[in-house]
Amino acid sequence: MQIEQLDYWFPLLTNNSPFLFAILDDQHRYHSVNNRYSDISGKPQHQLIGSNDIDTLGNHYYQCLKPYYERAFKGEVIEAEIIINDTSHHTHLHVSLAPLINNHGQIEHIILHSVDTSERHVLSNSLQESEHQLNQLQNLVTDGIFVIEKNIIMNANQRAVELLGMTSKSALLGQTLDHVLLDNNKQPCHSKTLTQSSHNSNQHYYSSNHNANSPLILTTTAITMMGEAALLIKLTPATNNDDQQHKIEQLTQLDPLTGLYNRHGFSRQLDQLMLTNTPLFMLYIDIDNFKNINDSLGHHIGDKVLQEIAQRLQQLLPKNAIIGHLSGDEFAVLLTHPEHENSGEIIAEQIIALVNQPFDLRYFSKHLACSIGMVKSPGNGHDARMMLQHADTAMYEAKNRGRNRLVIFSEAMSKAARMRLWLEIELQKALQNNGLEVWYQPKVNAKNFEIDGAEALVRWKHPVEGYISPAQFIPVAERSGLIEQLGHVVMREVFTTVNQWKKQQLLKGRVAINLSSLQFENPTLINFVDKLRQSTGINADDFTFELTESTVMSDGEHTIQMLNAIKKQGFALSIDDFGTGYSSLSYLARFPLDELKIDRAFIKDIDTIPKQIILIENIINLGKSLNMSVVAEGIENHQQATLLSNLNCDYIQGFHFHRPMPKHELEALLLKEKIYLTG
Repeated sequence: MQIEQLDYWFPLLTNNSPFLFAILDDQHRYHSVNNRYSDISGKPQHQLIGSNDIDTLGNHYYQCLKPYYERAFKGEVIEAEIIINDTSHHTHLHVSLAPLINNHGQIEHIILHSVDTSERHVLSNSLQESEHQLNQLQNLVTDGIFVIEKNIIMNANQRAVELLGMTSKSALLGQTLDHVLLDNNKQPCHSKTLTQSSHNSNQHYYSSNHNANSPLILTTTAITMMGEAALLIKLTPATNNDDQQHKIEQLTQLDPLTGLYNRHGFSRQLDQLMLTNTPLFMLYIDIDNFKNINDSLGHHIGDKVLQEIAQRLQQLLPKNAIIGHLSGDEFAVLLTHPEHENSGEIIAEQIIALVNQPFDLRYFSKHLACSIGMVKSPGNGHDARMMLQHADTAMYEAKNRGRNRLVIFSEAMSKAARMRLWLEIELQKALQNNGLEVWYQPKVNAKNFEIDGAEALVRWKHPVEGYISPAQFIPVAERSGLIEQLGHVVMREVFTTVNQWKKQQLLKGRVAINLSSLQFENPTLINFVDKLRQSTGINADDFTFELTESTVMSDGEHTIQMLNAIKKQGFALSIDDFGTGYSSLSYLARFPLDELKIDRAFIKDIDTIPKQIILIENIINLGKSLNMSVVAEGIENHQQATLLSNLNCDYIQGFHFHRPMPKHELEALLLKEKIYLTG
C-alpha cells in the first residue's frame, strides 16, 4: 500500500484505539500517530509529527525500543514483550512492528502497535500475592476457616481439617457440610440453617468425625465466589481465648494498599480520643478529579499515586499524627493538642501544597489538587460518626466553592446537609410514587409568533411544602445518583405525551428534553433511549436533546461517540445556554449539532448593553452558516421579541409569550389554537 493511501486509512482505523499506533520514518521520527499519543503527551497530533519517542515518551523508552525499530527497517516482522525499567517503576509493553515496503521494494517506513500490559501483569502478580497472603493468614490463625458454596466445602485451612476430624485437606474438600458438621441437637447441619454472622457462645456445633466431639462455635460471613453466593465459616473451639481474635481485629483496622488506618481503624482511634476529651482537629481530604487517573492510565497507576500521597503525608506530619486512608481517594488526618487556634488551617495549607506538587505518572508529570474539610473536638460532634459526617460535609462545600481549598465546618453547613438529605429522601418517595410532573414551556416561531415546539421541564409538588424549585432538587438528584432515574421518568412521560399530541396534530415542531452531564456521561443512556423509542413508537425527529456547553466539552472522544449515537437514532441535538460556558467555537464544527439556544443573559442586557445586539446577531448568523436553527430564550417583552424577529432568529421562548405550564393546560392551548387556525 502506498504511504499516501495509508495516510488516509491510518487515522480512520486507529484514532479511537486505546493503544499506541505510529508510522515512523528511517530516522525513527513520527510520520503519523493516533490520538493515544496526544492523550499521553498532552499535545495535539499535528504537533507530534516530525518528533520522536525521546520528545514524547522519554529517552529511556526510546533506547529500549530502538533495537526493534532497526530490525524492522531490515525487513523483520516483530512481535515482542518488552520490559522498560526506570528508577520509579517497570512498564510492560507488547510491541508489534512491521516494515512498510514501497513499490520499489524499499523500506522507508515502519508501523508500530504498542499495548501497555503493565496493569495486567500487576493484577496477575497481585492475585498471586493475595492468594499467598491468604494462605499464610489462614495457616497463622488458630481458628478453622473454610468456604462453602451450595453446601459443598470449596476451601479450608489446616486448622479446619483438624477441627472437623478429617485426615487431610483433600479429604475435606468436596464434602457437603451436613456430612462433617452437626448442630446443637447433633443433627446434620445444612448451610441454609446457618444465620449470617452468627457468633453465639451458647450455640455449639460438633464434628461428625472427631473422636473427642468437642464443641465448636461458628461465625459465618456471606461472600461471593466467581459471582456465586457462598459462606465463609470460622470454627472456634469453645474453650479458645480471645488473643488471636484481638490480633485479627488489629489487622482489620489497616489499609493493605497504604499501610494507614482504614475507615474502621481511624474511627476507633477517633472515638477513643473523644472518650478522653482530648482536644483535636481532623482534616478530611479528597483528591480532586482522581477518577480521571484511574480511567485514563489504569488503576495500578492510581494505586501508586495513592501510595505516594500516603508517604508524603507521613513525611510532612508529626509523629503523633493519626493518618487514615478511608476509601478510594479519601484520606483523613487527626492531630491532638493543637498548639494554637490556627494549627488546623496551617497544616491544611501545607497538605494542599504537598498534593499540588507534581506526581510522576509514567511518561509525564501530573499536578493534582485536593479539597479539605475540617472539624474540631470539642465543638463539632459527640462521636466519630458525627465528626466524620461533618468533615465530609465541609469537604463537599470546599468542592462546591471551587476545589483545592480548605473549608471549616459550621452549623449552617449541617443544616444545609440535613436539608439535602431530606430532599433526597422525599425525592426518592416522589420517584417511587409518581410524584413528579412534566410541564412544558412553548416555543414560538419568530416570524408569526405561533407555537412551534416546546421545552419539557420537570416540576415537583411536595404534599406538604408545595412546589420545590428545580434549582434545589436537581443538584440533590445529581449528587445522590437519582438523576438518571429522574431523567428516565421525564423522558418516558414526554415521549408518551408528545406522541399523542402528534397523532392528534395538536403540536408542531420539536419538544426539547434536557440531559444533565451525569446522564450524558453514562453510555447506558443510548440503550435506554433506543428501547424507549421503540416501545413508545415515537418519531425521533419530533424531539431534541438539550445539553450545556460544559457537558459537551468535558470529554471530547466520549462526547462525539455519544452525540453520534443519539443522532443515529434520529434525534436532534441542541446546545443550551450558548455563550455562557466554554465558548470554544471549534466544537460547533466537530459535533453533529442542530440547534443553538441563546442564553437569557444576552437578552436581558439588551437595554443596558446595546452591544449585546451585535453579539446576538453574530450568534444567529453563525448558527445559520452552520445549518443550525437558533432559539432565543428569556424574552420578556414585545420589544425584545420584535428585535429577535428582525434579526432572523428562528424560534423565541419566554414569559412574554408563554410561561411553563402543566401538560393539560398546554393541550387546551394547542387545541384552542388549532381551532382558531382552522377556522
